[in-house]
Amino acid sequence: MTPELLQTALARALASSAAARGIDSDPVPDSTLRRAQAQPHCDWVSTIALRSAASLHTDPRTLAEEFASRLRDDTGITRVDVAGPGFLNITVSSSSLAQVAADIVGSGTAFGPDQDTAARIEATVDERIASNPELRTLLPVVGSDSLRFVAARSSTASSHAADVGLLRTARPDNPVYLVQVAHSSACRVERRAAAAGISAAGFDPNALTDATETALAAALADFITTTDAAAFADEPRRITCLLEATAQLFLDWAKACPVTPSIDEDITRLHASRLVLDRAAIIVLATGLRLLGVRAPERM
Repeated sequence: MTPELLQTALARALASSAAARGIDSDPVPDSTLRRAQAQPHCDWVSTIALRSAASLHTDPRTLAEEFASRLRDDTGITRVDVAGPGFLNITVSSSSLAQVAADIVGSGTAFGPDQDTAARIEATVDERIASNPELRTLLPVVGSDSLRFVAARSSTASSHAADVGLLRTARPDNPVYLVQVAHSSACRVERRAAAAGISAAGFDPNALTDATETALAAALADFITTTDAAAFADEPRRITCLLEATAQLFLDWAKACPVTPSIDEDITRLHASRLVLDRAAIIVLATGLRLLGVRAPERM
């Protein structure tokens, strides 16, 4: 389940609660849905009840309970809890998240934000570099990929001055290296799967149940919403944060959930399904890097 689908479900819940009171509901307030930071308690947190209670002449906690009751009828949602004064903690099904990965792969080269959004993100990074001579001095030291990535992270060179040595090293705490190596690792996984004769045709969203699979799929599902928000706010740091998180989630998943079986193990729908998740990670990581003007190497 994507954030867009969740927003639609929240809009339906708001409209239903408003209609029950004989009130014309306003549009769903912006920024009412965010990724939960404390996995595995939930996947998403929504503040829609806090933002809408006044217009519906009720208190946020009561409205949140109404929304939760309606959301629980959605087959893509496995749990909704009300916390504090009216926060909605939403957990979606692992199969619905896995299906998002399949949809990403199905989109192929068409996956990604629209052209205007992509152009705005690229322009923001270009402008940061062009308008900051101090930032440009990093180019001969760290190279174009690192320069553009750190420019997306921050508009000032001073915040990166202490990290110049790090940015020139192949270490996991180098954020550019982390994302690029995750992409190249995902490509290597795909090559090995092809050599083993694994086909994605056996994909089954219900097969991906490991916690690392669910976490990775959730991050992939958040990509379009994140890029749209980054472009709107002229804040590409949101993209670098998501890419870094996704890269680490991919590496954790790849270690825990091999796509290619061992020699004495049969190829099953699990391996086919993991191949789809791997391909989705390749697409998201490559798309995110290229939005920032950074290479997405297939081998490192």
